[in-house]
Amino acid sequence: MFLLFNGERHNPLSQSRNVIGFCSTCGSDLESLAYYSTDSEWLVSAQCAKGHLALIRYGRDWSWLDDLPLEFLKEEVKVADLPREKLDAIFTPAEIRDMIACQEGSPYVRQNIYRARTKYERFEKLFGIKIDI
Repeated sequence: MFLLFNGERHNPLSQSRNVIGFCSTCGSDLESLAYYSTDSEWLVSAQCAKGHLALIRYGRDWSWLDDLPLEFLKEEVKVADLPREKLDAIFTPAEIRDMIACQEGSPYVRQNIYRARTKYERFEKLFGIKIDI
């Protein structure tokens, strides 16, 4: 999971899970999700047990600077942009056709979308791509 911070994309250096403090919203333990490094600071994305998110800023010496709000952005996967071989391995031609049509706002057969949805988890497990229509 990458981080957009100050208009720049940062890839995680680590995704280890550690208790790193307390949630400023509810007081429960905060657990790290990922660690990022910039030229001037460390950034740690974290989530508490109740689902509150935070981005914690530390100086280069790991001294706490502040907590910032954090949100996950949903990155929509366009079925039409996925390799056809991968789609064909899991979905029927009718399901693929209707998933594309659904994303484009064109008419589609609902039953094909229902059948395809039952296969999303299998597709993600095999190819690491999450589809959500």
